[in-house]
Amino acid sequence: MKPICVVICNFNKQDYVLGAIESVLKTADQLADVLVVDNASTDDSAALIRQLYPNIRLDVLKENIGGSGGFAHGMHQAQQMGYRYITLLDNDAVVLPNTLAGMMDLLANHSDIGVVGPAVCKMDNPEVVQEVGANVSLKDATFSFHLNFAGESYASIAMELVDCDYVPACCLMTKAEIIQQIGGFDEEFFLYWDDIDWCVRVKDAGWRVVAQPRLQALHKGGGANATNTLPRYYYWRNKLRFFAKHPVRYPPHQVQHYVQRSLARSITFQHLNAMDELLVAMQRGLQDAATGIGGRYQGGAFPDRGSGKKKLLHTMIPPGVYLLDTRAVANADMSAARKHNSLCRFIVSCGQFSVDSHSFMLDPALYEALSKSIREWPECVTTVPLSELPNVTHLVVVPHLFDITSTEVAHDELLTDLFWNLLPQTVDGATALKMATVLESSRQSVDAFFAVEA
Repeated sequence: MKPICVVICNFNKQDYVLGAIESVLKTADQLADVLVVDNASTDDSAALIRQLYPNIRLDVLKENIGGSGGFAHGMHQAQQMGYRYITLLDNDAVVLPNTLAGMMDLLANHSDIGVVGPAVCKMDNPEVVQEVGANVSLKDATFSFHLNFAGESYASIAMELVDCDYVPACCLMTKAEIIQQIGGFDEEFFLYWDDIDWCVRVKDAGWRVVAQPRLQALHKGGGANATNTLPRYYYWRNKLRFFAKHPVRYPPHQVQHYVQRSLARSITFQHLNAMDELLVAMQRGLQDAATGIGGRYQGGAFPDRGSGKKKLLHTMIPPGVYLLDTRAVANADMSAARKHNSLCRFIVSCGQFSVDSHSFMLDPALYEALSKSIREWPECVTTVPLSELPNVTHLVVVPHLFDITSTEVAHDELLTDLFWNLLPQTVDGATALKMATVLESSRQSVDAFFAVEA
């Protein structure tokens, strides 16, 4: 019997899951078997897996029980079948050579380590780090978690073992004895925070959770680019569920304080940036958390994401010619690699504007610095020598709007950040009332949740 079982949870990603399977077979065929748990996919995933990989185990579930349920099913099956090491792998992730062997060796030679994950880099740009483990924080700006080395160049990060609060389920390995002792993922999460919860449970049971940056996996991901707002529902509902499950680590009175502060920030920011569809999903998530509803969302569809933001974006950046002023990013307290990668993402995102209506001019030196990393430049981004710049509006780019002390700009300037967030200069009474109403409703849901938990 091989020592490793790789559990791949799949739902409607036939174009990616085959790559995940192939990466395991190519890099660790002598060490690992594959168990695919299919969450009642409606595409051709199951048929293709049976056709192309008839020798691997495929469990097709009768209904979609989410990543939480799918991985929980696979973890229990692998543990019961007698595998010593169990790996979780997302259907849109691939392991690189030596990753599985390296994680197994680390667990085998360190009895105090219970979970290990590799450096996860972006599938579309393998030189950019997605995360090397992460830590949960009550006091950061988002009342959430901090991803280690996110956005930095893989070649530039430190290669020492990283102790952390969790490693993502897109690629992690654990021991069967841990699953036997603490169980698998909590199925009530359905999506999001499930891997964080499980890793914290492992730590509470006395083991270390680590990330080994010398090992690598590539992950496509997509939560940030999702066109629907359902992920926002799960994110907020499960955030409260997670902290409530770990009151010793995260005292409820502290959690309640920071979640209220985070809500005020999120609601204000999203409303001013015409992201009301995200607020709808967030409010429903808080309401369901307050009433103890978990598992798969059973309500009506949420509005699609992005329509209001796109309209506002084109209103506040009207058709015209702009000089991209990125001096604030250059002077920011960020690593050189993170500045570089952030500016690359920003330049690429300029492509949401039409070349027929917008033109963004860039300093030739910056263009040259970024050109090796940007494969396809948006047509609306051009370069012009600074000595030849016409009298145009400066688009002042900052790392994040919440990091600046003032949003005041000159008459020939507009302000945005690396995420194209835009704040209007004034807030009228009707807008303020709407924000206050949403915030009060959300606060009531949070207060009700903590009243029940107490």
